[in-house]
Amino acid sequence: MRSDKRYKVGEIEIKEIRRLREQGLSYQKIAESIGNISWATAYYWANDEQRQKAREKNARRRHTDEENAKRIPRDMARRKERWETDPNSKLAHEIRAALSEKRANRKSVRGIPIAEAKRLLESGALNASNKKQTL
Repeated sequence: MRSDKRYKVGEIEIKEIRRLREQGLSYQKIAESIGNISWATAYYWANDEQRQKAREKNARRRHTDEENAKRIPRDMARRKERWETDPNSKLAHEIRAALSEKRANRKSVRGIPIAEAKRLLESGALNASNKKQTL
């Protein structure tokens, strides 16, 4: 059972959505397989790029410039606190930042070759439990 009722799917369903998409199923077939979700929900959870776009759009809609001036430093402080308690979250952040870098092609992260770092990130070994999605 999901602890956060705002979400239509939990961690198990998200993993299943991604697994089915990797197998080549359409978003509609994935939605039918999972049940009680739309193809758009399957698309949102299977496509990292689309999820990032949706989050950015929602953030722009939800927050004014004045709110962002307060929110961003607060969030950075929380992020730094989390990094101190969970060093893997800091490494995961650094790898994501390196992969999204547009000005230069990074060759490594903390001495780890970028291809190996990407595999490490994708393996899920650096994932922290999502408190909102705890089952």
